[in-house]
Amino acid sequence: MIAHLGGGCSACAVRNGTSADTTMGFTPLEGLVMSHRSGSVDPGALTWLQTRHRLSADDIEDVLNHHSGLLGLSGTSDDTGDLVRSRAAGDERAALALDVFTHHCRRGIAAMAASLDRLDALVFTGEIGEDQPEVHEDVCTRLTVLGLTGGLRTSDDASRPAIVSGPGAETPIVVVATGEAQQIDHETRTLLRGPEGARAPSAPPRRVRRRSARRS
Repeated sequence: MIAHLGGGCSACAVRNGTSADTTMGFTPLEGLVMSHRSGSVDPGALTWLQTRHRLSADDIEDVLNHHSGLLGLSGTSDDTGDLVRSRAAGDERAALALDVFTHHCRRGIAAMAASLDRLDALVFTGEIGEDQPEVHEDVCTRLTVLGLTGGLRTSDDASRPAIVSGPGAETPIVVVATGEAQQIDHETRTLLRGPEGARAPSAPPRRVRRRSARRS
């Protein structure tokens, strides 16, 4: 199971190295609450906004994509680091935003588990997934039904894969740096090589470390 948490967020069920299910839909809006995207909402809410408040389709699309999620819930920031600090200082809306965000993460992970025969590990990736241990803790502490537990340690080096759960954990929890640029490089080289493998150099792709942008 992979939870990619960044500017855009999704959970993905993986079976034998292949995606078996995902929280994403027709557009990036579906699924988890994100930095400034809403995630899944009741379709009836959209028709209510159109009929009762006379909002246009363009207005609704703008709000759902750019003024919702963590930003809309908190009213101040779409950055979980900012919100964790604000929550500690007593900001109730920051606490609400983080509660909604982590609750939707748990719901998404649990839903994806329905497409698997077993859960071998939970992998966090994306900028929030890599660098926000408070989010790891909030998500995993309340997913004991899937064999996950809290009390996670903080990874010393976010650029290297790390198991952050305890040694006796029923389901390991792993933090892995996003490798989107590396994967694009690899797939492009594979395509250029063609069936005979003669159209591109055979050297393995160089790993490119790129942080996923929260404000995507």
